Amino acid sequence: MTFAFRERERPYSFRTPESTADMTFSDLLIPGGQRADSVVGDDALLRALVSAEAEWVRAQADAGVLDPPLAARIASAIEQAEIDPEALASGAEGGGNPVIGLVAMLRRSVAQRVSEEASMAVHRALTSQDVMDTALMSVVASALAGCHEALGRTGDSLARLSAEHADTVMVARTLGQHALPMTFGARAGRWLDGVAAAYRETDPDHTWLPVSGGGAAGTHRAALALESMAEDSALDMSLGDRLGHFWARRLGLNGPVADQVWHTRRRPMIDAVEPLARAAVACAKMAGDVVISSRNEISELAEPAAEGRGGSSAMAHKKNPTLSILIRRSGVTASRAVGALMESEALAVEERSELAWHLEWEPIRTVARHGLIATSLAAELAEGLIVDPGAMTRNLNLDGNSPASRDTGNSADQARAAARRWDTAKEQS
Repeated sequence: MTFAFRERERPYSFRTPESTADMTFSDLLIPGGQRADSVVGDDALLRALVSAEAEWVRAQADAGVLDPPLAARIASAIEQAEIDPEALASGAEGGGNPVIGLVAMLRRSVAQRVSEEASMAVHRALTSQDVMDTALMSVVASALAGCHEALGRTGDSLARLSAEHADTVMVARTLGQHALPMTFGARAGRWLDGVAAAYRETDPDHTWLPVSGGGAAGTHRAALALESMAEDSALDMSLGDRLGHFWARRLGLNGPVADQVWHTRRRPMIDAVEPLARAAVACAKMAGDVVISSRNEISELAEPAAEGRGGSSAMAHKKNPTLSILIRRSGVTASRAVGALMESEALAVEERSELAWHLEWEPIRTVARHGLIATSLAAELAEGLIVDPGAMTRNLNLDGNSPASRDTGNSADQARAAARRWDTAKEQS
């Protein structure tokens, strides 16, 4: 699914030292972060915020409370606004969030390009949390689409490995020790089943991604005050719901219209980001097995070679499983961030919370970021994974197993069945 707000390149005029095309990812503490920054970075979030405000104006025209030609001019002025990201970020301290300052900048642009009166349509009937939540939901939607694509690549590679190695005998390990014979295809098939589940869950068409449109206290009071201006509608819903319906459609979000008020009932956001964390976890399972199996004394698997990857600053002979290490890092980080979101929901009070909402922003971005990193790295790992059947045989022989005693049970059947299930998952997506 391609989201509407991503289909059109908006002519936003960010006042930065360089054009956004020249900007590079520079967070030294998030190796691999450049794989996600175009979706979750500050520039991406700012674009989502501006898009939310512009599409809200267009939604007002769709709902019959704003003249369509005027709405088009206002939305265009929003998209042409000169926005100073640094001033916006530092100014957020004053109101506790960046939306307040952004609305002032957007209204100033509309007043200059259209009229002072027209600028009042900007952000009309919304509250800061509506815009922030909806913009973050749009970011999550983009992250889901990115993860879904990467998981498709990973699944294709694992399905190939499962089929190719359905009969490649190795030793199973339980509780860190040699157990019974199995096949590598069966192990790859189990990785594949986890990836297939995540692939289904990250399909944006199958995920509730609602807008947040309750207004200042979740009562739609400001929206309902516009009722006298509204034209007759064929939609059998209140004006507040109608505005939310058109806003969601404009943004490419697909949540239920009747579920717009979730300022302190945060399950919609948790439900939206959980598939990203589960995707990272599924990739981390595979990566954990690769870390162990690539040890010198085991050497059954190896990561794909790439210039500059896996080196050590102190031991030139080492080739560290860097891809797998970073995937595992992202799996654990995303999981912990979901826990932080659940804690925030537990802290939410009354109709809008003084703490819980602010605590969520970084965990939401963290889950999205690490879901994207994990799935992107996992696709590269699976596509280039090096399998050494000879090492698998050698390790199996350590237990003194004769070829005749190497009963792998139904491992081969499991491997082939996993590949077939993947084919079905792809067909149904």
